Amino acid sequence: MRVIIAGNLVNTGYYIAKLLRTKGIDAELLMKKNDLLINDPKTFDNIIEYPDWVRFWDGTREDWAFRIIKIMRKYDIIHASTELPIFSLFTGKPYLAMATGADLYELAHENSLKGVLLRQAYKKARVVVFTGTFMNPSINKLRIRNALFIPLVWDYTKFSPNRNITNDSEKTIIFHPTNQDWNDKGNDKFLRAFVRLTKKFDNVHLILIKRGRDFESSMKILNNNYSQGKFTILPQTLAQKDLSEWYNKVDIVVDQFIVGSIGLIGQEAMACEKPVINYIDKELHEKWYGEIPPIINAHTEDEIYYSLLQSVNDRNMIRKIGAESRKWLLKHHNPDLIIRKYISIYNAIQNNAKFQTIEDELSSIH
Repeated sequence: MRVIIAGNLVNTGYYIAKLLRTKGIDAELLMKKNDLLINDPKTFDNIIEYPDWVRFWDGTREDWAFRIIKIMRKYDIIHASTELPIFSLFTGKPYLAMATGADLYELAHENSLKGVLLRQAYKKARVVVFTGTFMNPSINKLRIRNALFIPLVWDYTKFSPNRNITNDSEKTIIFHPTNQDWNDKGNDKFLRAFVRLTKKFDNVHLILIKRGRDFESSMKILNNNYSQGKFTILPQTLAQKDLSEWYNKVDIVVDQFIVGSIGLIGQEAMACEKPVINYIDKELHEKWYGEIPPIINAHTEDEIYYSLLQSVNDRNMIRKIGAESRKWLLKHHNPDLIIRKYISIYNAIQNNAKFQTIEDELSSIH
């Protein structure tokens, strides 16, 4: 069985292909040539050359769409993410569509040609996998009957506690590596809460990464008399190794406050045993995980501010939350478990099994 993992949003496709290969699956990755740095496997594994199982399409060529379809047709199973299920639709091959975020909750609801094609691709897919609890309402609204929830898988060996890298200062260091994208992340609510915190405390320091379309607007919030000297900006070219070190250096990680779910940043922080301030929809987490993750749940500016205030005042509390975080993450986002589920789906698809059979088989994998 030859499997092509099509799409490499923030290197998730690369990591899935890599894990599949350790299980003896002949898996290859198809990704865009000269893509964004955050999607480049070289930044993930700190390698000089790409492995021979990584394939590329050139988005600057006029026939790039045709070439994607041509490459996909060479494989037995297609595992396509983001917008690439659209191309799978024209291959005549069985495929799994993996929704990762805005592809499902924004694009698939549009009346544009892309939106119509993506809805059709979901309809024709043997299985639609959604990787975040916040996508569940869109699954219901689009009436996707063949959907399965499989949590996003990530490398928790790269992101793990490092006792040799800690914050030894008296300052509480807060890390906010999230893209500055106010509509999707709600960064503005957090930044206003942080400014309020700086009016009360001198021993707090914020670290951000210079990225996102609202970065300049975020700087306008921070550039005031209270916050001056209390924040540091890191370059957006951080490698995975450097990012892991920063998680271990800080006391608290702050992520997102709109969608109601934990993303990769939250998972990376939890893997490093760091407390995360993030908004989650408790009802959806109870439904899909069976329990609430040990994070500091906040949604509004006031809730974020009081969460920060409590965290600064009670360092023992946040250490305890951090210790519980990795345990919860490895229980529910275990890479070995998730990859075995994908292999089960591929085998079932190859055997032309009905969706109910696939669903039943997955529920028995623990």
